[in-house]
Amino acid sequence: MAGPGTAGTIKRRTPSVRGERTRHRIAEAALSLLVEFEVPPTARDIAERSGVSLRLIFHHFSDLDELYRSVNEVYTARFHELSRVPGNLPLDTRIERTVRGRAVLYESIGNLGRQAMTLTPVHPAVAEGVMATHQTMTNNLECTFSRELEAAGRGRKELLAALDLAVSWHSWDRLRKVSSLSVPSSRRIMTRMLRAAVADAA
Repeated sequence: MAGPGTAGTIKRRTPSVRGERTRHRIAEAALSLLVEFEVPPTARDIAERSGVSLRLIFHHFSDLDELYRSVNEVYTARFHELSRVPGNLPLDTRIERTVRGRAVLYESIGNLGRQAMTLTPVHPAVAEGVMATHQTMTNNLECTFSRELEAAGRGRKELLAALDLAVSWHSWDRLRKVSSLSVPSSRRIMTRMLRAAVADAA
């Protein structure tokens, strides 16, 4: 019978605290590059930003897809709280806080949204992260506007889609990059879209 660590079993090594810190630093470096630049970073770029060797990158991550999964975790921890707004507040307050949180979030991520669109077709981990992010933010909208969604009855699905579109990154990116509007102007327009979606369903 094979014993521990012999050919009969696979012995997985638990990462050390130091190893976890290094993995986190590498993921943070990759995220910062994705936010700052319009072209996806190479493994060498990430190594230079994180202050480790290229060899060490692939010691901690089997490939870039595994690295991007860690980037997803860092992104989730840092940004998702900005899209949470309690559903027991007055409607005007919920709308104001939702738009404010999304504006802060979208301005913080810089080029990350565009980078994600570029990387999604070639990196399954990025595609998974985009889907998970969208689902979490949609869930937050469902909690924030639960009263309005419940009142919409059979129109609930359409209302949720309208709320999602009104405060989506795609809408914000179009306002900021295509229409070249300021943050305050973009916030006002996003607020109008959100109010219109809720009012139309009333």
